[in-house]
Amino acid sequence: MNSNKWNILLVSVLAIVLGFFLDKIHMILPWMFGPIFASLIVIKFMKRKIIWPTWLGNLGLLILGVQMGSTFTPVVLNDIKGEWLQIVLMSVFILLIALLISIVFKKIANVTFETALLSAIPGALSQMVVMAEENKKADLLVVTLTQTSRIMFVVILVPIISSIYGSNGEQSGHVAQEPSIFNVLSIPELFIILIGIAVTFLIFYKFRFPVPYLLSPILVMLTWNLLTGQVFTLDYQYIIIAQILFGIRIGVQIADLIDNITKKTIFAIAFQNIMLIIGAFLLVFLFQLFINENINDLFLSAAPGGMAQIIVVALETGGDVAMISSYHIFRIFFILLIVAPLIKVFLTKQSKNYKN
Repeated sequence: MNSNKWNILLVSVLAIVLGFFLDKIHMILPWMFGPIFASLIVIKFMKRKIIWPTWLGNLGLLILGVQMGSTFTPVVLNDIKGEWLQIVLMSVFILLIALLISIVFKKIANVTFETALLSAIPGALSQMVVMAEENKKADLLVVTLTQTSRIMFVVILVPIISSIYGSNGEQSGHVAQEPSIFNVLSIPELFIILIGIAVTFLIFYKFRFPVPYLLSPILVMLTWNLLTGQVFTLDYQYIIIAQILFGIRIGVQIADLIDNITKKTIFAIAFQNIMLIIGAFLLVFLFQLFINENINDLFLSAAPGGMAQIIVVALETGGDVAMISSYHIFRIFFILLIVAPLIKVFLTKQSKNYKN
């Protein structure tokens, strides 16, 4: 067995041990923070290099996607149908807040307008990084670090705020209320779902949809629920496995980022991401003046950052996973289909003006 396989085994065992320990002391998100801490310990303190297999992290995302999709029952979808206006407004306001913060970020980090703009847009990491590669006036390193390091702030700050207003991590009411998927579906039905996820994933991957590992199982499970009316959930141990697989990947990414950030960039990135999260929180209070929704659900729906991380927080704090997923899925497609093309056109025109 080569050294990387030993290191993978070591970090996996340590992640499980730390997860159990953090769970026993009732820390928020023990099965996300445990793997993250384990990765940092192995890489930074034990000085071991870890190349975490991409497929393991993606497997974690697929499991989370199945759980997210299973929450979209006909009853839930009917409830969400009446909230389309607030879903649109929430996404637009979050993006406006991000753009305002980017103005200050530009001055603090002393970067170009292009860099500040591409660093600011939440929830579209791959699209923003690709545009940074294509634009000569954008600093690819700063854009990448700002977008990827947002995960750090999301997994640290969002759970803390959410735990205050959520159900304090009680083994996720949404997970425990419904019967297990293995008790409801037969083996042939499970096989049909797996084939559906595989085919949908290949289509999404071919057309470069964002986070296909999450969106493909969500779409398949949502379709299955609508066609059959069956209600079920994943057993909680599978969600723990997903968090471990995905959490180690986040930890490895964070460990790699630490080595590439200057103090000035750290301050600018911290300012941008903290202000974005605070802005989302204040926006939630504004929305609560007009709509009657749980503050934890609204905050997690508005919070910037990776959808997978937000959904893990929702599962652990008893959030309405279907509602929160709806907001984030809409924001992803809103950014992908409308915002990203507009930014690309705008930056292209800016580039032509500079040349002239």
